[in-house]
Amino acid sequence: MPPDRPTARLEHVGHQRLRARVARAHRSRPALERVREVLAAQPGVTHAEVNSSTGSVLVHGIDRRKLEAAMNEALTLVEALRGVESPEAGVDHVVGLVQTADQRLKEATGGRVSLRWFVPTAFIAAGIRQLLLQGFTIGTVPWYVLLYYGVDSFIKLFPEHAPGQDAGTPSSPPGPAG
Repeated sequence: MPPDRPTARLEHVGHQRLRARVARAHRSRPALERVREVLAAQPGVTHAEVNSSTGSVLVHGIDRRKLEAAMNEALTLVEALRGVESPEAGVDHVVGLVQTADQRLKEATGGRVSLRWFVPTAFIAAGIRQLLLQGFTIGTVPWYVLLYYGVDSFIKLFPEHAPGQDAGTPSSPPGPAG
């Protein structure tokens, strides 16, 4: 990239993506296409998108540090998030913690158990326990609520097994008739 890199402001830092906004003076299609090419060639970047009308530059990848390095290689970042993390940063942190816990559980059990299996099973077991102890009465946490949480979490953790879906195909709302 030439030394006269476009100037941009970092707008969003997520777990596996970063977004920057290029200054209006640098939003030409050729300039942003060069930025996209430089980003796409950087290690750790799996996908790069640019929009010359909005000045948006979006990169996807596995490692946030590599994405930040790629952005710094392609753009002159003049302003970070002003010390304030985006709202998604908290969610990304929690997702990272859950992924770490899942990885540790898999390692501890030789790959036989994961959180995707354990969480729904725990809810279903608690629901059956409540049913056996309390019968069909409504207690503080009714058995049917725990069973619902177990089935619901299973469907959310394994969307490919949700009723009415083809394997691996996400559902979409029906389109207009016609």
